[in-house]
Amino acid sequence: MATSQFLVAILGTTTTGQHPDGKTFAKNVAAQKASIAFVCTYIFFFASTWGPIAWVVTGEIFPLKVRAKALSMTTATNWLLNWAIAYSTPFLVDFGPGNANLQSKIFFIWFACCFGCIAFVYFMIYETKGLTLEQVDELYAEVTVARKSVGWMPSTTFRQMRGSVGGQGALDASAKGYATNGHEEKVGDGVADHSN
Repeated sequence: MATSQFLVAILGTTTTGQHPDGKTFAKNVAAQKASIAFVCTYIFFFASTWGPIAWVVTGEIFPLKVRAKALSMTTATNWLLNWAIAYSTPFLVDFGPGNANLQSKIFFIWFACCFGCIAFVYFMIYETKGLTLEQVDELYAEVTVARKSVGWMPSTTFRQMRGSVGGQGALDASAKGYATNGHEEKVGDGVADHSN
């Protein structure tokens, strides 16, 4: 994504010009077509990575106690920043009084933002692959630096947690006088319920 932004910025800056009245013109049509191709490449990679993954990460990164409020805040922040970018971009790109007239140079800003995202992920996003939500909370309690979370192992695995819950269920069933063969069968009075 960063490479696509950088190439669009270079191609747009070096192969376009501007008349004194602010109208732009292309010096090299093939380079302009290449810019369009790189914009499409950026869109493809954004739509398959950052676009959906941001929602996945925010869905599992917050502790259980504050997850609903935190997701509400991240969604509101996302919409607010989308609005701010959409509102400010015409003023950054266009020619005229009160505008920055950056034109294709704005892609240098987006290029820098991509590197900011790389640094953010490296330093701030914990590796939660294969962890349950409870284990993610344990990860946050034990690991203070996100980049060190890759090798972290939980104290109990999901299979162990599931086995202990299943074992408790079997103990509860036998204490109540039920057989633990997977069917609810009353032991001792001759009545069996096999409705599965």
